Amino acid sequence: MPVPSPDTMQGAVHTPPERRLTMVAFSLALVAVGLIGGFGTARLADDPHTAKPELLVGTVTWSNDETRSIAFEEDGALQSPLDGDTIYSVIAESWQDVRGTLHQDGTYPTCLAGEANEPDSMDRHRVELEVLHRDTGAQPQHIAVHVRWLD
Repeated sequence: MPVPSPDTMQGAVHTPPERRLTMVAFSLALVAVGLIGGFGTARLADDPHTAKPELLVGTVTWSNDETRSIAFEEDGALQSPLDGDTIYSVIAESWQDVRGTLHQDGTYPTCLAGEANEPDSMDRHRVELEVLHRDTGAQPQHIAVHVRWLD
């Protein structure tokens, strides 16, 4: 068995077990504080660019399948006569009919479409919309990303 030379033995410092344990505990505590602080900061920092969908139930009072726009009255929403209709752009790639069948072909929901050769519909249909609201600084935009036909 080889014996270490005295030169290599001089550089080695023996750390007592108590001090080694203290250093490991301190290092783990720093890591824990860093993780907790990082997760806490990420949780508190709300990204204003994150889209938060909202689920609305109400009645479509007007629809145009050429422009994919609807006028929508939310159930229970108090609205002044001077407010006008809330217009939503329907960008839904899928929609659900009254039987629960999911249509994923990108077509305009048939419950919102007008008669043949007539893009406008004044039929009042109850729907559930999954919507996003976009603040453009002037006029807010309302976007329907999913339509579920209720009647």
